[in-house]
Amino acid sequence: MRKYLIYLVTFLFFSCEQEELPILPHNPGNLLTKQIELGIDYKYQVFYDLGSNSVVSNNIKSEWDLGFQSINDGYHIILNSSTYSSLAYIDNSLFTDTISTSNLSWTWDNPNGDLDSTAFGDSRNRSGFYIYDRGFDINGNSLGFKKIKINLITDEYYQISYSNLDNSDYDSLNIYKDQNVDFTCFSFNSNSIENIQPYAYNWDLLFTQYTHLYSDTTTPAYLVTGVISNSEIEVATNNSYEFDEINYSMINELSFNSDKDAIGFDWKEYNFDEGFYTVNSNVNYIIKDKQQRYFKLRFIDFYDVTGDKGYPTFEVQEL
Repeated sequence: MRKYLIYLVTFLFFSCEQEELPILPHNPGNLLTKQIELGIDYKYQVFYDLGSNSVVSNNIKSEWDLGFQSINDGYHIILNSSTYSSLAYIDNSLFTDTISTSNLSWTWDNPNGDLDSTAFGDSRNRSGFYIYDRGFDINGNSLGFKKIKINLITDEYYQISYSNLDNSDYDSLNIYKDQNVDFTCFSFNSNSIENIQPYAYNWDLLFTQYTHLYSDTTTPAYLVTGVISNSEIEVATNNSYEFDEINYSMINELSFNSDKDAIGFDWKEYNFDEGFYTVNSNVNYIIKDKQQRYFKLRFIDFYDVTGDKGYPTFEVQEL
């Protein structure tokens, strides 16, 4: 009787055990090639989407000056670092005083996207004002200076006052937050908001010039040409494998980070002897996008078919 009972229990156990579901193979996407037009003078900023392998939008880099964080409780303000702009804080003078720019302490935003490392800092707790060096236009001409005071920050808008250094062209206005974008962009050229950034969920990479910071105090900041990531993007860098070898099964081996300049500019270098840029195609970037998809990317050129620089070309494939 005991023997039959063991058989019965064993039969019931295996009868009730669920069949294992087959693991579906992960099919990678097609290998694609894309060229981005920054222009020979790097005048364009180009927003690119990985999933569609397409340019979402572009703009002349000097079309805006400041970006205002757009979430309800946002208070951070960023510089347009593509023009080599910088900022100095003044706390021992009146806004209407005449300010010399010669001995000011200039600061820049950290290109890694750390919002606690912006030149403006937390302007909610500052009673002074700022001198803004707008940098240079696409022809290398100075865009001049502005005095800026942040009067108020609410869930809906920023209130700012600004003028030229001699107090001419004074104005005060509210900059309302557009919560479809990460930063609402404002231009002193038009004295109004400019539609620069696409909707935050529509782009992954921004091809642009930007200001890179060095630890060298002689040259603390330098204008470079490269790639800045959307704040929702994570990037891993790998040069241990050939580009063709990288596949989805390797994802857990990689170390991802969310620095906005993780791709950056040093996938190329300038050969001073030959007078041109060379691209390091052995550096592979594995990118995790907003939809949790993974892509591998490597640069293969920086020139167009006519030999003009400013046309970064890359291979990209969804893993």
